[in-house]
Amino acid sequence: MGLLGLCLMMGCIPPEEWGTEDAGPSRIEAALTPPPLGHEQVAAGAAHSLMLRSDGTVWAWGDNTYGQLGDGTGITQRLPVRVQSLDSVVALAVGYQHSLALRSDGTVWAWGDNFFGQLGDGSDAQSQVPIQVWSLNGVVAIAAGDHHSLALLSDGSVWAWGYNAHGQLGDDTTVASPLPVQVQGLSGVVALSAGSTHSLAVLSDGKVKAWGDNYYGQLGDGSSTERWTPVLVSSLTGVKSVVAGTFHSLALCSDGTVRAWGENGSGQLGISSTTRRPVPVVVPGLTNVQALAAGSAHSLALRSDGTVRAWGNNDHGQVGNGTISQQLTPVQVPGVGRMKSIAAGGAHSLAMRADGITWAWGDDSQGQLGDGQSSQQLRPARVLGQRIRMPLGTGNRHSLALHADGTVWAWGVNTAGQLGDGTDLPRTLPVQVPGLAGVHTLSATTSHSLAARADGTVWAWGDNAFGQLGDGTTTQRLLPVQVPGLAGVDTVSSMHQHSLAVSRDGTVWAWGFNGSGRLGDGTTLSRLTPVQVPGLSSMVAVAAGSTHSLALRADGTVWAWGDNSNGALGDGTTLRRLSPVQVPGLSGVVALAAGNGYSLAVDAQGSVWAWGYNGMGQLGDGTTTPRVTPTQAPALSGVVALAAGDSHSLALRADGVAWAWGGNDQGQLGDATTLERSTPAAVPGLAHVVALAAGNAHSLVLHADGTSSSWGNNAYGQLGDGTSTLHPVPVQVPGPSAMKGVAAGGSHSLAVRSDGTVWAWGNNGSGELGDGTGLQRPRPVQVQGLGSAVAVSAGTNHSLAVQSDGTVWAWGGNSQGQLGDGTGITRYVPVRVSGLNGVMAVSAGSAHSLALRSDGTVWAWGYNFYGQLGDATSTQRLVPIQVPGLTGVVSIAAGTHHSLAVRSDGTVWAWGYNFYGQLGDGTKIQRSPPVQVPGLAGMVSVAAGTYHSLAVHSNGTVWAWGYNNHGQLGDGTTTQRLLPVPISSSSGVIAAAANWHSLVVRTDGTVWGWGSNNASQLGDGSTSDRKMPTPSSVPNGVRSISSGANHSLALRSDGTVWAWGFGNSGQLGDGVMSMRLVPAGVSGF
Repeated sequence: MGLLGLCLMMGCIPPEEWGTEDAGPSRIEAALTPPPLGHEQVAAGAAHSLMLRSDGTVWAWGDNTYGQLGDGTGITQRLPVRVQSLDSVVALAVGYQHSLALRSDGTVWAWGDNFFGQLGDGSDAQSQVPIQVWSLNGVVAIAAGDHHSLALLSDGSVWAWGYNAHGQLGDDTTVASPLPVQVQGLSGVVALSAGSTHSLAVLSDGKVKAWGDNYYGQLGDGSSTERWTPVLVSSLTGVKSVVAGTFHSLALCSDGTVRAWGENGSGQLGISSTTRRPVPVVVPGLTNVQALAAGSAHSLALRSDGTVRAWGNNDHGQVGNGTISQQLTPVQVPGVGRMKSIAAGGAHSLAMRADGITWAWGDDSQGQLGDGQSSQQLRPARVLGQRIRMPLGTGNRHSLALHADGTVWAWGVNTAGQLGDGTDLPRTLPVQVPGLAGVHTLSATTSHSLAARADGTVWAWGDNAFGQLGDGTTTQRLLPVQVPGLAGVDTVSSMHQHSLAVSRDGTVWAWGFNGSGRLGDGTTLSRLTPVQVPGLSSMVAVAAGSTHSLALRADGTVWAWGDNSNGALGDGTTLRRLSPVQVPGLSGVVALAAGNGYSLAVDAQGSVWAWGYNGMGQLGDGTTTPRVTPTQAPALSGVVALAAGDSHSLALRADGVAWAWGGNDQGQLGDATTLERSTPAAVPGLAHVVALAAGNAHSLVLHADGTSSSWGNNAYGQLGDGTSTLHPVPVQVPGPSAMKGVAAGGSHSLAVRSDGTVWAWGNNGSGELGDGTGLQRPRPVQVQGLGSAVAVSAGTNHSLAVQSDGTVWAWGGNSQGQLGDGTGITRYVPVRVSGLNGVMAVSAGSAHSLALRSDGTVWAWGYNFYGQLGDATSTQRLVPIQVPGLTGVVSIAAGTHHSLAVRSDGTVWAWGYNFYGQLGDGTKIQRSPPVQVPGLAGMVSVAAGTYHSLAVHSNGTVWAWGYNNHGQLGDGTTTQRLLPVPISSSSGVIAAAANWHSLVVRTDGTVWGWGSNNASQLGDGSTSDRKMPTPSSVPNGVRSISSGANHSLALRSDGTVWAWGFGNSGQLGDGVMSMRLVPAGVSGF
């Protein structure tokens, strides 16, 4: 059966990108590559379903008679189970009763029925676990028919194996093959699909070839003649992808229209009739389509707006329109939006939303809908047991947001360091939490914050009086620290003084304050490190309330523990529970939320249930009566997500509309009033909402376009709009801009965009611009080969970048091994730094480089004559070595010939050249390994100049030491300092940069500078040195800065980059190559 749910083409371009592609020429020129790791997909067989998660694991449910679920059993599963021993998967394909997976290394794995050799291992023995398909490598796409399989290799050839009675293997025989054979006469293939007994391929010129069974005209060549080798499908050009149903075929054209041919007895061609078509015809009314799926006798289309259309056989509700009537033309499937992957099975359908949540409808006789039941569903329902990731977090008075690149941004009150930016200064605009990358879920509470990374680690920061950070101490943390003892965590939740986490193995962990037993470990003892909550398994989500906790099991049941004085545990009593108890009367639950003494749940049908305290109407049942068992909120349907604040509740419907009810004294319901409401109402003025969060008395939502809106209490800037004004209606939160980082080198400049690309301009004599040439560039050019960068640093004539996967890339001058690639060869395009991973920050010195890993260790390479690599030698290093004796580091800086680091305890360490006292240890003695800079504590970041150093304290003050010939220490003198001195006129500083001059950014977004100013690198309109901090004329709203040798860069919160100072090599990016006395914007990115 043709049951490939997502068309694989050109490396499986994500559906969200297909809709924005220009139709362009019909020939596809892109290189064939497999989909990237992180790609998500659904696939459907006759009566089983598969789901590929972003972590590369595969989950399966439904019929398992032949082991097609891959879980090592032959037992039908009505809830998702993980496919055994399979990871790094990038694509799936499903046949009638067998399954295929493509791994990132280009190998193919198969499991299930093998009667015709469709597993490709040379035998006919079924397998209940994945086995590798023999002799296939370099595979970029796969497809599965009823009993045969196909693979597309990177060279454009196609290989096939399994059943061949109709020539569907394309090898000019009808002999089954248990091993892959090459399809004859095919080259330049870019996409493929397999039907019941026929096969399809898209060529690079946009034409389609087909082979195999043709009884119903499914080959589209105008005949019903079986073909044992590929033939051209008639009159098809400009095709992007194809899908094959049991006996019909569909093609997606580059203009977003659809062609169909073959069997049509159930209307599966969508042409208002049941007449069979032996050549392609246009499916009327379908436009802007970006993906197709074909089932046994029904079809699906995913449009660029994320909606799904369905048509054809509907005897089990597989069209999803609430009926079982055959549908001869496409109709919109209600209740699903923002979808990115679709799949059509024998008589069921699947759709995966942009956030990875999967919906299913149609036949459920074998559990193929994954809802734990066996009754068919006529409308989409959520698959149970899915882990939900939160891109937002709201504390009492602060907020968090996850950017698409995995970075975290924070704003609001910061008295306990809950913003994680290394200070305790409040922010009314979003600031980036340093050192965090690859984050996929967030949680914020009264005064601490949590983040779970894709690598399964958990990070925490802020208040820790009760051990709620889980690091074994009660020490407040201004920067994120890793929670020890936790691995494989998918979901976190926090409230007031306790924290919860769910591991991928289904266990729940808790730490922090344990009043009323909210940690669920059978005691009331607080815990400084995570403890496992006993008796809980197969859990997929948690929710921390003020004094109670909730957990959701994969089977849709809910468990609760802790304080119950208001009935928040829903067990019909008001007795506290030190261990989890099941909430009675709830089943099929897919999401939870916990507030102050109350709880919320939404089930797979979109109904909302609530229990506990109800004094402000937060249960949404039209009353203020407390409930000790769950009660339904009658005014709500089609809900997909919930959030609970102190006394107000939020719900997100599938149509992207947010609803609110409960307390409203601060306008947190967003309805332009401060009147509480006991029944839900839509928040006016909001559309295309995809996630929501509720703080103490404010609300935050994320829109599909990546923007955020907030409303309610704003006394501490928690709405992130740059004010402290209460807003009873939604206002937009300024988000992370198009540009997210800048770096100034000797005579060149770098900028990294939010799309992960890196841009460079200025001097290029050593290839430091990374554009493959040695040509000077007075305007920005894109650095080659980088697409997921999160940070950059520029040295004298070399450049560094950190990618989102934690690898480091380098280019430019390499005479001292500063690129770390094991050679001394200049590189004009980026090369990977050898042996480094898990890196979250880099710093480039004159001819040496530093990297900070997520485990707090520092690595160094390059020039080492002065001991600047910190390894107690003066030996040059061509590849990174660990700097000994340094752990728990949170900030690094590389100067000309010296290096600096800040540890999590706020101490500063220095090593390398010290002739001018730049190590700050009271001497002029060169040091290696690192020595502690005396007299400094509470520091959060450092900056290293040519021969001087700066450190920023958590209270916003700045300390300086070292060379001072131009007044670069900012103490009003030109006296060299061997020990740190405070800069008296500096306060509210959040970032610093140094070279021969010094720059700082203050919390108000202004830039101040001092020191050398011969080229007006201070940006004050003069060329006079300054011995004290002087304001720059760069417009306010600056969030980061960088100092070059004689020029400076600033990145403003609106995403614009500004440059000033010396420009002889084009380093100002203005195309002029002259000095600029005042800052000007850089364009051309």
